[in-house]
Amino acid sequence: MYATYHLKADELNANIIQTLKNTFHQREIVILPKDEYDEMEKARHNAAFTAELQRRMKELDEGKGIVKTMAELRAMEND
Repeated sequence: MYATYHLKADELNANIIQTLKNTFHQREIVILPKDEYDEMEKARHNAAFTAELQRRMKELDEGKGIVKTMAELRAMEND
C-alpha cells in the first residue's frame, strides 16, 4: 500500500499519528521534508529517463531504428 500525506509539521497530532499506525501497522515509515522528497522523485525520474534513452540507443546500434531519406520524409509530409 502506498499513501502520501501532505501536511505541515505543526499539523501532526494524535489523530494523524493514529491514522499512520492504522495504515502501516508494523511497517517502517519515513517522514522527510517535501524538498528532499521532491529531489528523490526527480532522481528517480531521471534514472528512468536515462535507462529508456540507453535502451533506445542500444536498439539504434543494433540496427532497429527506422531510416528515411529527406525525400521520403518530405513525401510523407505532403500525404
